[in-house]
Amino acid sequence: MTKTEQVTAEYAFHLPVPPDEAFALISDPAQDPVWQAACVDVTLLNGEPRPGGRYEITFQLIGKRMRFTVEISEFEPGRRSKFHTVEGPFGYVGTYEYVRREDGTTTVHWTFEVDPGDYFGIMPKSLLRKVLVNSVKKDSGKLAAQLGQGARNR
Repeated sequence: MTKTEQVTAEYAFHLPVPPDEAFALISDPAQDPVWQAACVDVTLLNGEPRPGGRYEITFQLIGKRMRFTVEISEFEPGRRSKFHTVEGPFGYVGTYEYVRREDGTTTVHWTFEVDPGDYFGIMPKSLLRKVLVNSVKKDSGKLAAQLGQGARNR
């Protein structure tokens, strides 16, 4: 990724479950369509999620349908997961870091580095960053509400 084209988006959110539970949901690509509104489909290509594991993922975002092949580069249950594109219309690297809070719940730190090139045309990079962060804010808020409801029903 070239420094002039790269967009970095970051956001931290709270989930009302322990880090291992948050990790099991968020770091399993097969769960992405469950909690990410822009995710249309995921197919695991070589078994369960793990370092070196690959999957195909399709997003519908900003009026565009995008398909990528992604590889998991880090997979530390309850602590950290990282993934990067192998194939697709542009490159990206994503990271989730899980931090246990005093009350046993989790703060998730999300970072997404993307080099969109000219894929989105004349869209300013600052607008792309805003779209990405707003998408994660919305999705993580819905996920937190669902997990909170599930915890209350146990």
